[in-house]
Amino acid sequence: MFRGSNLLRLADYNQAVILDLIRRDPGKSRADLQRNSGLASQTISNITRRLIDAEMVCESAPGDAVRGRPSIPLTVNGDGAFAVGVHVDPARLTILLLDVAGEVRSRQQLRTPQATNPGEMTSLIAVSTGRLIREAGIDRDRVLGLGIAVPGPLDVRTGVVLDPPQLPKWRGVRLRADLHDATGMPVLLDKDVTASATAELRKSADSDSDFLFVYLGSGVGASVVNQGQVLRGVSNNIGEIGDILVDPAAEDLGWSGRRGGLAAACVPEALVIQAAQAGLMPLPDLTDYLTIDDACTTLCELAAAGNAEASVILNRAARRVAVGIGVLVNFLDVPRVVLGGPTWNRLSGAFLPVLEDAVRHELVVSREAFAVVGSAVGEQIAAQGAAELVMDHFLAPRASVLVMD
Repeated sequence: MFRGSNLLRLADYNQAVILDLIRRDPGKSRADLQRNSGLASQTISNITRRLIDAEMVCESAPGDAVRGRPSIPLTVNGDGAFAVGVHVDPARLTILLLDVAGEVRSRQQLRTPQATNPGEMTSLIAVSTGRLIREAGIDRDRVLGLGIAVPGPLDVRTGVVLDPPQLPKWRGVRLRADLHDATGMPVLLDKDVTASATAELRKSADSDSDFLFVYLGSGVGASVVNQGQVLRGVSNNIGEIGDILVDPAAEDLGWSGRRGGLAAACVPEALVIQAAQAGLMPLPDLTDYLTIDDACTTLCELAAAGNAEASVILNRAARRVAVGIGVLVNFLDVPRVVLGGPTWNRLSGAFLPVLEDAVRHELVVSREAFAVVGSAVGEQIAAQGAAELVMDHFLAPRASVLVMD
């Protein structure tokens, strides 16, 4: 937990500390903030007055007091600031507007144009973002910026998309700079799985929680949250788990992932190839991620309706995924695994009944307090995480501001 300083020159940092405390745990009183921050009561009073005047914080009805003056809970004013979050998945483009209280005010999901060059995609995102803000009736001056989550690998420092396998035209794309030029807003770029873990952490009731987040979309990835911090790796490209061997005897699907690897076990492309081989559907165009995604939806619907062959395919995929998760849990020793991403809602009905027991079977050290759960956020998780990154960048306390020039 960040603590403040009573030095006058650090007022901006102290204000960020207080706002962050209220954002993460709404309903704190001024006395609570004093205890949590270590700041003097007069400093707390001055900061909360400024935040209320700026319409970032508001007072709620006071609670019942046993004696003396009742405490007045402070909450974040959702209308105080906003951020736009964008997720570029090879099949779906998600754009949403998040308020400072963490509520999604508006959301739009588009089918990602196939064979589109990055310049066209940048224009589409810019136009859609402007329309989303206008239709929500939001003052653009209160929009802090735009966060964008994309498949890796990335150079987060320069804002460049390097060479994502499922976006073949996106080699060396200056996406952060291009979107800034197109929208006029500050832009942050992050990997989809890292952004997703950020959103899941924000939704967690335990700010110091530890968990493994497994991302299921057009690709597969993982992120690790340790003591309330999302780990990123030295190049910010943590989470490339698709080549973990989960079934050496798996059939060769002709897919670009490693034979028998985790990606080849669970991504939509691999699942629909198996469905086509089983005669459940025609083989879709494997260069069109929209068609693949629609076929994956059909497969999941068939399984939910009781189709035995479809259920076998998804059950087998779940057990192979459990092997990969078991490898990661044995290595990381985390107490909880969370699965989410664009395809998770469709797969969860077949996966959840299988995963926890199957993962437990893979663990070297058995444990009582272990769980495998679905995300609490929803399929827009990467876009929401991208917006949360913008909020944190502009509003969370950063120790670097304390360094004197």
